[in-house]
Amino acid sequence: MLDLDVRTLFIVSISVTIVLGFLLLFTWYQNRQIRALGWWSASHFVMCAGAGLLGARGHVPDVLSMEMANVLILLSCGIAWGGARLFDERPAPISGVLAGPILWMIASQLPLLSDSINARIMFSSAIISVYVIGTGCEIWRGRVQEPLLSRWPLSVTFFVHGAVYALRIWLVFAFPVAQGSTYYSVVWFSIIGLESLLFLIIASFMILAMAKERSELVHKTNAMLDPLTNIPNRRAFLDAAMRRMRQRSRNPEPVTALLFDLDYFKSINDRFGHHIGDEVLRIFTSKAASEFRSTDLLGRIGGEEFGALLFGAGEGTAVSTAERIRRALMIATSEIEGHHVDATVSVGVAVLGSDMNEDVIELLSRADSALYLAKEHGRNRVEVAGRTHAPAPPLEEAKAAVAAIGALRVVNPGLAPKLQAAANEDALAWLDARSARTAAK
Repeated sequence: MLDLDVRTLFIVSISVTIVLGFLLLFTWYQNRQIRALGWWSASHFVMCAGAGLLGARGHVPDVLSMEMANVLILLSCGIAWGGARLFDERPAPISGVLAGPILWMIASQLPLLSDSINARIMFSSAIISVYVIGTGCEIWRGRVQEPLLSRWPLSVTFFVHGAVYALRIWLVFAFPVAQGSTYYSVVWFSIIGLESLLFLIIASFMILAMAKERSELVHKTNAMLDPLTNIPNRRAFLDAAMRRMRQRSRNPEPVTALLFDLDYFKSINDRFGHHIGDEVLRIFTSKAASEFRSTDLLGRIGGEEFGALLFGAGEGTAVSTAERIRRALMIATSEIEGHHVDATVSVGVAVLGSDMNEDVIELLSRADSALYLAKEHGRNRVEVAGRTHAPAPPLEEAKAAVAAIGALRVVNPGLAPKLQAAANEDALAWLDARSARTAAK
C-alpha cells in the first residue's frame, strides 16, 4: 500500500472540496439558469461537513462521527444525483434525494450495523455506489437531446467512482476493519481516499466544462434564431440551406424554394401599431410551419420576408403548400384584438429539378424574381419562376368568406370544433372555386 498519511489526506480533501464548492457556487451565481450548479455546490459543502465529522471519530460523540457523518455524506450523494436530473430539466424528487440518508438512519439502529464497523462500511458503500452510478446515468441520458462533449468523460468519471465504492464492499471482506478502530488505521482507506479526492477534482472541472458548453450552445442557438418568431434567422437559414444543398449533390432530388413577403406590412404597423404587426408575423410563422415537413427549411430572412426550401417536392406540391399558407393567413388575420387586419402574402416559387445543378443563392434569386412578379401583378398571389400561376381571388371576396365564418360564430357560438373546422373548409373550397372561375375567364 502507498504510505499516505490519512489525516493529511482528510484535511487536503476537505480543503479542496470547499474550494471546488465555492467555485461551483460562483459559477451558479453568474449563470443561475443552470440550477444544477447550485445543487452540486451544496453537495460539496454537505460532503465537507460529513467528512469532517467522520474524521473526528474519537474526538466527538459517536452519534456525530458515526450516524450524522454518514447521513451527511449520503445526503451529499443524493443532492448530486438531484442536480444531475435538474441539469436536464428533469424533476429532482426529494424522496429520491433523502432515500439514502433515511435508509441509513433506520438501518443504523439495527444491531447488525450499530455493532459492526464493517457492516456500516459495506452498507454505506452500497448506497453511495447506487447514488454515484445513478448520477452518471442521469448525465448520460441527456446526451441525445444535448450532445455536450463533457457529458462523456463526466459520466465515465461517475461510473468509475461508483465502481470503486462497490469495490469497497469486497475490500471489507478481504481486509476487515478491526472493531473499535478508526478509519485512520484501515490499510486500504488511503487508496480509496486518494481516488475520492481525484474524483472530486475531475468531476468538478468536468461539471464546469459542461456548464460552459451549455452556455455557449445557448448563445449560439439564440444567435441563429429570430427572437420574435423563434425560427432560424437569415444567417441560420442560409447556412442550413447551403449544407443541405451540398448533401443533395450526393443524392440528387428536386428542391423548391419559396419566398414569402407580407403585403403592405408597413401600412399594418402604421395603422394598427407594431404589436399587431408582430402578431401578424407570429401568425404567419405558425401557419407556415404547420404546412412544412420536418425535412423542410423555414426561416425569416428579412423584416416581413420569409424563405423556405422544400426537399423532394416539385412545383405542384410547393404551389399547393403556398396557397394553403396564403389562405390560412387571410383567415387567421381577419380580426386581431378587435382590428380587421386582413393581412395577405405574396409568394415566389422556383423549382430545381433533380437533374439540375444550381446553388442555393441562384435558386433563391429565381424565387425572388417570381416574388417580384407576384407583387407586380397585384399581390396576394403565388407566382412560379418561368410562368404565371393562376391569379388569386380578389381580396374583397376573400374577406366575404372570412366574414361568413365570423357570422357563423356569432349565430352559433357553441358550434362544435369539428363543425367549425368544416365551416372553414367550406370557405376555403369556395375560394378555390372562385379562383378557378377567375382563371377560366
